[in-house]
Amino acid sequence: MRASLIVVTLAFSSCNFPTVVPEALNTEFKPTGELLLYNRTASFDAYRVRSIKCNLSKRSDGSWAGTLAERPIDVTVTDKRISGVELMLTREITDGNKTVITGQFQNRIYRFEFDDQRALFRGPNKAFTLDGREVSPTQTTYGPQGNLQLRGEAGGENLPWPQMGFALIAMMN
Repeated sequence: MRASLIVVTLAFSSCNFPTVVPEALNTEFKPTGELLLYNRTASFDAYRVRSIKCNLSKRSDGSWAGTLAERPIDVTVTDKRISGVELMLTREITDGNKTVITGQFQNRIYRFEFDDQRALFRGPNKAFTLDGREVSPTQTTYGPQGNLQLRGEAGGENLPWPQMGFALIAMMN
């Protein structure tokens, strides 16, 4: 029994588990992008996504881990997909520069769309259609009173991935 425990301990100690990238640990969090929708907000930089319901960090192998809506998250990320046990999102950019993000979190279906005319948010308990888009040098807003504000990198032409996916799910939970 003791020999088995030693072998297992040695096997795990020689494995290279991904660690959080040093930039996420050694630098102060200074958001480069932020989403605000009514009373909900989420912000991010290249290595972290933060909100009241989200604390995710990029790891050395390109995966992301942390908590989202009080649930542990461990996901892999590609150019078009976030996938893990309770979180799966897919990003598609269609003709006319329309971004569509669809997927599931905790077996609940979500859909987000952004184009030159409107932003749509669809979730299990909330749905928003925000008509009208205003673009300024520092942010993009949707809705008649600027109900959705995409600041910094979030308001640019290319929505940052996977940060936008994480932030959108965090705002809807």
